[in-house]
Amino acid sequence: MNGSNQPKRVLHVIGAMDRGGAETLIMNIYRSMDRGAVQFDFLVHDDRECDYDAEIEHLGGRIFHLFRFTGANYLVYKKALRSFFRDNHDYCAVHVHIGSCAAIVISESKRFDLYTVAHSHATRATLSLPEIGFRFFSYPTRFLADVYLACSRQAGIDRFGRSVVDGKRFSVLINGIDTERYRFNNDTRAKLRSQLHIDDDCPVFGHVGRFSKEKNHVFLLHVFAHIVQSVPSAKLLLVGRGPLEKEIQDLSMRLSIENSVMFLGVRDDIPDLLNAFDVFLFPSVWEGLGISAIEAQASGLPCLLSSSLPPISSITPSVKSLALDEGEEAWAQAAERLLKESSSLDRGDCSEIVRSAGFDIHDTVDALMSLYLKHDLSALQLISGSDHA
Repeated sequence: MNGSNQPKRVLHVIGAMDRGGAETLIMNIYRSMDRGAVQFDFLVHDDRECDYDAEIEHLGGRIFHLFRFTGANYLVYKKALRSFFRDNHDYCAVHVHIGSCAAIVISESKRFDLYTVAHSHATRATLSLPEIGFRFFSYPTRFLADVYLACSRQAGIDRFGRSVVDGKRFSVLINGIDTERYRFNNDTRAKLRSQLHIDDDCPVFGHVGRFSKEKNHVFLLHVFAHIVQSVPSAKLLLVGRGPLEKEIQDLSMRLSIENSVMFLGVRDDIPDLLNAFDVFLFPSVWEGLGISAIEAQASGLPCLLSSSLPPISSITPSVKSLALDEGEEAWAQAAERLLKESSSLDRGDCSEIVRSAGFDIHDTVDALMSLYLKHDLSALQLISGSDHA
């Protein structure tokens, strides 16, 4: 049991603590909160060491490992969870980020009277056999949790249903960032470009995102292939990794743009790296929010975003939203216009605009701590506001 001078503990249930949108949000919160009052533990569904594991342990968190839920292993998974909570149930909240097994996690934690939070980080994916299975197993969640959070209203509706979202136990949780870290800096821009061997006057388009279907890298590369026909000196910087990375590398060679595309892998210096970009491209097929797009805007970047992103993702005046069905050429032309417009302006500091829109991590932390410690959702509902909800 927690002693009076020991921090309360929250259990985060998630797939793996790699550099993804949900994981980055959790770590932004973890770094910024009072860890003397609240500590995080993690129940992950992967045996390997993940990107954030070392930092989690350095910050005082504990990591527990469990095998992945497949549907076919329902009974075995349920039994393993029951055993876990029997040994580990001293939590002020269980915060579940993974949807397919959320109903099982919540029902088993309820055996020990734990306060449960179900969290949706994405809008509904394209219908497929795996997606049908996901919806089947996640459906009961909407009847079980104490509180429901989502990165946008639509992400909440898609996961939990409209009746939950319209009820009193739901709130949008703003995916806050440390806006101060994203202030544009010319010296940092020069330093990063030098490290990447990119000339000062080279037009740089950039993207930050996992190499997976929803991020739409195939479309992105075809767009960039059109751009280099008009702007031969242009570079495309791709940050991230994922199952489709090799496929995208091969595509860059088939499109004969491999010398203009730089695959930078996973980076821990995203706030600095964004200074080196000129235009940010984000053609996702679906997104809950698109935290990378928020970070890019805080850095003062002109951004071309897919219209599949929720309206709250467009914050600064230099954002253009475009439907994917407008096609690759239209996207290329829009990106080139953003490049031309930005070249005639000094890149401003937009971090304050992003902060004022409610995306500052410190506001998110204060409201979330109230939820964890007091089981009070009102502070989150207040900062999310009607525009976000």
